Amino acid sequence: MIKHKTTTIAAIGLITLSSMLTACSGGAGSQTDKRWQNATSAEAGGGMQQLVKDAQAEGTFNAMGLFDNWANYGGLLHAFSEKYHIKINNDQSTGASQDLINAIVNRKGQPNSLDYLDTGVSFAIAADKQGLLAKYTPQTINDIPQQNHAQDNSWINQYGGTMAIGCDTSQVAQCPTTLKDLLKPEYKGKVALTGNPSTAETALMAVFAAAKANGGSLDNIQPGIDFFHQLSEEGNFVPVQANQGTVETGATPIIIDWDYLLKPIQQDVEKTEHHRFDIIIPSDGKVSSFYAASINADAPHPAVARLFYEFLFSNEGQNLLLKGYVTPVRLQAMIKSGTIDQQALARLPGNGEISAAQPTVQQSNEAASVINQQWAKAVQ
Repeated sequence: MIKHKTTTIAAIGLITLSSMLTACSGGAGSQTDKRWQNATSAEAGGGMQQLVKDAQAEGTFNAMGLFDNWANYGGLLHAFSEKYHIKINNDQSTGASQDLINAIVNRKGQPNSLDYLDTGVSFAIAADKQGLLAKYTPQTINDIPQQNHAQDNSWINQYGGTMAIGCDTSQVAQCPTTLKDLLKPEYKGKVALTGNPSTAETALMAVFAAAKANGGSLDNIQPGIDFFHQLSEEGNFVPVQANQGTVETGATPIIIDWDYLLKPIQQDVEKTEHHRFDIIIPSDGKVSSFYAASINADAPHPAVARLFYEFLFSNEGQNLLLKGYVTPVRLQAMIKSGTIDQQALARLPGNGEISAAQPTVQQSNEAASVINQQWAKAVQ
């Protein structure tokens, strides 16, 4: 089952006592910790060999919301663990961007705090303004376009995708081809999001897409909010958090989600004979976006956090993400150098090129502010 980073479960951070003891006892020592806590590159901390040595001494990687089927994080974490002999503590109780930020605030100075964060860009920027993120430059930074990372590298885009409509044809006679189609009476009680746009990037991008489809723009998200209000008033919007389970039970036959998350659902659903799950890029509201990787400035395992960053942005890490149907941020550079996984690339629409409009940092921040003020009363 596909779990979403849009989950907004309040309870966060259950880690076993043994994991906590490992985190406490496996560190490389206060001097080493301090060196890597402040290191802005592998070179600044003593080089890659030293980074690997100190990370293995720390021995543990703490994360939250890195679901196995989200961008192939399952494969990525397994490969990292096997390569460097690092234990993985991946709290999957929630994946909402705001929950991750809350976790590093609430767990400050604790051994079960997070080392690494995967959030929406607007959430990463907010966290950086609070002084919560470390500044670190991976060795492959020159392959990453300037618009895909903060100037000081406090956050870096690692992968992206495009908003799409997923439609279970066993429950829907004729699937929509546009977002405006979702207002049709035949879709009553069938349309859902995967979370709340005030706390989750995926849902925020769905509202952006709806805005574009209804006379708005990336500078004006209000028509998107109005669209979902109308969808709710008509009874077409289902106020539940959609996922693979709700699709399979028929509770949410139509969901708006990232194309790369709909793909695994499609594969599972279509294992049933004569069953089809369509993925449609809406012609009236095309929106793409990248997620942001960052390191907790107070990471309990600062060397491991930085080693994971290096792995994430390496050829191996980017190709593992590609297997999760996402567009890795180094895609073009890897195609040019001949290091891309051609088989994985061939499975992506348009060879993974993200050509739809992408909100800028400023547009995302301004939209998030409007959403926070209006969403709860617009969709009840």
